[in-house]
Amino acid sequence: MIAPGHALTLLSGVLEPGERVLYAIRPDIRVTIRNKLILWWIGVPLGVAMTSLYVTGRIPLSVAAPFLLIALALTLAPILLAIDTRYTVYAVTDRRALIVHSGLRPGSASCPFAQMDDKLEILTAGGRGGHVYFASNMPTRQRDVDYTGRIAFRDLADPHEAAAQIDAARKRA
Repeated sequence: MIAPGHALTLLSGVLEPGERVLYAIRPDIRVTIRNKLILWWIGVPLGVAMTSLYVTGRIPLSVAAPFLLIALALTLAPILLAIDTRYTVYAVTDRRALIVHSGLRPGSASCPFAQMDDKLEILTAGGRGGHVYFASNMPTRQRDVDYTGRIAFRDLADPHEAAAQIDAARKRA
């Protein structure tokens, strides 16, 4: 959890007048990397295979280069996503849930309590970290909305705590 004073500083540009922050947290870098680790399992072997095929002369550079670039992108993606995680804040205020990014791609998304689903959906991976989906039927062009129109606090170390905080804030409103 982020200290309330620090959360106010991080969220100062997106809070409405009189809005109070009840809960704020950042995504967990370890959960982010763990969730994206499959990209390394694809990118590293692809890079090794293409490099060895090129070095042994079995394929020309014109064939190896595009695959090497794809392998590099797959290998770097989890690291870049982890960096972006450090600049993301999830907050629950007395009016809405907020997702604020100030890193590689600044932006924010919010969902008022009235637009939230009646029941929160918690998705965990083996009990260690996960996501809290709290609204459906959102416009998919928003950054934090997945292709099905659901918005979530993603890659949390304790998604059950975040869900409890969202539920408590909705009951107070």
